Amino acid sequence: MKPFSWPALPKSSDEFEAMMQAIDSLLTDQGFTPFQRPIHVGRKLWEAFGWGGRMFPESSIADLPGYEGDVLIAKANRWYKHTYGDQLKGDFAYGFVPVRLGNNVWRVRVGQIFGTVNFFLDRNLQNKGKRLAVGAHAGGATANVLNSVEGLTQGIANNLSETALREFIEFYFLMHEALQWRCDSLPKTELLSMAYHDYDECTSAVLGRRYGQARWSAEQTLEKTIKGLLTIGKTAFPTGGKNGHNLAYLAELLKDNHGVSLNSSILALAECSPAVRYGETPSSEGQALTANHAVLTVLYQLSKSNSVQALLQKHIG
Repeated sequence: MKPFSWPALPKSSDEFEAMMQAIDSLLTDQGFTPFQRPIHVGRKLWEAFGWGGRMFPESSIADLPGYEGDVLIAKANRWYKHTYGDQLKGDFAYGFVPVRLGNNVWRVRVGQIFGTVNFFLDRNLQNKGKRLAVGAHAGGATANVLNSVEGLTQGIANNLSETALREFIEFYFLMHEALQWRCDSLPKTELLSMAYHDYDECTSAVLGRRYGQARWSAEQTLEKTIKGLLTIGKTAFPTGGKNGHNLAYLAELLKDNHGVSLNSSILALAECSPAVRYGETPSSEGQALTANHAVLTVLYQLSKSNSVQALLQKHIG
């Protein structure tokens, strides 16, 4: 993904409008919806001008003269508000993940970040951390990962074991990197876009206790992700027959043709028969959670693969 460039900071409203139109067009081409774009404006300003500052300063300073520092980002935020209005309402999240804590499965929000955010874990849910910033201010941004668990009560947090807390923050790092990579690095091809929505359906199905559907969606996520990468690499693959939906076979094609190795044991955790969709084969909560988390583990593995990065360059090129 090439960095945004612009000749110079704007000096007039016309120059500012032209720059914002260019930034908005670039973010549109990169697949960001209107409500997602304001969070990425600061990065584009940093890429073009080395800008740094608060992402969301007081809106009133947009009325101040000039186009630098906090005034510039305030004007950019106001531009988006005036341009898109209610379309800006949305959740700035890379996705959601079902996680068991205590005796319940919770929905964990994996929020988008900009710049550097230091994650920590504190049982005290009132300790939310410090707000997001960029540039010279970025190092101060922190976030308590327990606040990402939607609806978590202080009583539950107080009673979680040290082992459960340690396992959760370790898994949070994995899910965050996996879903951030899915959103920011994978191109929006037909198959990869379908895989994106399949994982979201998997999460919804786990939380809705539709465990067979959850397992099927997990399998479909990995199948379409692998096939999407094979398509980028112009490698043929079967669409039917005994190997058309065989994750191990498709993974071998990815390895043999592009040097991308995936853990077969992890793939096996997500593989299932279509019979699970219709209840012909029973599915449990544990199986559904395991399949969902297997998807995240594979996405994490892909995000760390140099061979995958080389493969994605073919799409960019």
